[in-house]
Amino acid sequence: MSLNFKSQLPQLDGIFDALFAASEVIYAELKKGSGLKFATSSNESGDDQIELDVIADEAFFETLKHDANVRYVVSEERPDMKRISDGRYSVALDPLDGSKSALVGIPSGAIFAIFEDAEVAADFNGSNIVSGGFFVFGMNLEAYFAVGKAVYKGLFDADSGAWTIQPIEGGMPSADVLAINGQNQKLWDTWLQRHYDELLDPKGGTRKPYNMRWFASMVSDMKRMVLQGGLFAYPSANTKGYEDGKLRLVYEAIPMAYLIHAMGGSSTNGDQSILEMPVEKLHQKTPVFIGDKAKIEAVEAAKKAG
Repeated sequence: MSLNFKSQLPQLDGIFDALFAASEVIYAELKKGSGLKFATSSNESGDDQIELDVIADEAFFETLKHDANVRYVVSEERPDMKRISDGRYSVALDPLDGSKSALVGIPSGAIFAIFEDAEVAADFNGSNIVSGGFFVFGMNLEAYFAVGKAVYKGLFDADSGAWTIQPIEGGMPSADVLAINGQNQKLWDTWLQRHYDELLDPKGGTRKPYNMRWFASMVSDMKRMVLQGGLFAYPSANTKGYEDGKLRLVYEAIPMAYLIHAMGGSSTNGDQSILEMPVEKLHQKTPVFIGDKAKIEAVEAAKKAG
């Protein structure tokens, strides 16, 4: 692997080397078709795993455990915090996001967040994150991530074994595109049903309806967000298992919100920024709305109006 990327923050370069190296291992396994069947296990949130979930989780742990700057590694696939050293940073992972979509050929990926001075679960919050982003395992192996206010795209060249890392400039794109799972539409809170209807069927003909796009793979939906803009939503619903949505605050919501905030976008759980939410436990779930500022303000206004 060749990764010519230097972070402006101290002691992070080895962590990026480890994350990118693990992504190459996982991508190679995925291209071979390895692990694309259900395992006889589930993760800490009760989701069924495919074998590649476990492969991906182990790949990240194997690379990260050798860096003395990594204090803890926490994963959606593991029950507890795993102390590596007394280092400055801790890494939170969704090692294979969209794994069930991978079974039918939709690009999956991995989500990561790097936190400073995290010692207990509550420390894995938006005020302590210093980098967050995701890998995409699709036609190419790609990375989209932020460090501070700087945002980057990475592309892996399998022939040379080298990554090209380039800044993403120009801020948050804007597009009237909605990525949402409509499965529980009739079970959403009334305010969200009204807002959803207004987005798809605006009254008075003042604008075009939103386009609907949904991969059921957060990394694929967020890649579209980074490149084209829009609104990503995974709300709560009034049914068992969806009371707080399905996405994990630490492993999915915070790193994705961090990246979009760095681009000038915003996020909310309906009431407050995801980066301001308290973390009570590592596997905590939350409703998620991420997009450009105007769209997030409209979500919060719709909820406030009821």
